[in-house]
Amino acid sequence: MGILDSLKSVVGKGAPIVEVKLQKNQASVQESVKGHAIITGGEYPVKIDSLVFYMLMEEEIKEKDKTDESSKKIATMSFNDYNLEPKEVITVPFQVVIPKDNLITSNAIKHFIQLKLDISGQDSFGVYEIKIV
Repeated sequence: MGILDSLKSVVGKGAPIVEVKLQKNQASVQESVKGHAIITGGEYPVKIDSLVFYMLMEEEIKEKDKTDESSKKIATMSFNDYNLEPKEVITVPFQVVIPKDNLITSNAIKHFIQLKLDISGQDSFGVYEIKIV
């Protein structure tokens, strides 16, 4: 990787794309859910340190006409500085457990599994909505 490519990757130019797929779209608290991440390289090579998993919750508060968001880190998968080449596609299987303190999904509450690549200077992530029952 040249110096120019390295600088472009640090500022997020041509960042990788993360797609999240779960085997099912609903689960109960403390249930284990399997899925996979499809990571597609961007315009320049980047080093991936890890893949970080978050549980996101959106709560619509009608009285205040706003939406509150919260996130909780639920897992990390190390890549030991894997060098993702431009346009390279890798599929990473994973399994996460739905945290026990999650509220049940309703009209006002939505949940998402978010995967974020730990890459210097970039925010590459994918999300998948899941219903907590």
